Amino acid sequence: MLSVKKLAAGAFVATATASAVVLGGGVAQADVPVWQANCHVYNIFNTGGMANCELPTWHQVKLTCVAWPVPFVYWKYGPAQYGQNQSWASCDSLNALVGIEVIQA
Repeated sequence: MLSVKKLAAGAFVATATASAVVLGGGVAQADVPVWQANCHVYNIFNTGGMANCELPTWHQVKLTCVAWPVPFVYWKYGPAQYGQNQSWASCDSLNALVGIEVIQA
């Protein structure tokens, strides 16, 4: 049979642990829109591109590519990434990149 002292000590430890979790958790910083996150895009040999952002936001790179010999425009998207992680994509042929931008994922 548990004594009153052991029950009280167990209740104190449980309360202290729960308080530490609540107080230590803090408030998560909200994501900012991609146009305010100081994002950068980089052209890679006029065939591919990458993007990353300095502030916490979900983003991805969007490439505008052109196909030859019959010219038509198409888009390629990189994987969605968070913050300073890099989103990469590439066109299907060399020198096919005609535009690059970072978009909200």
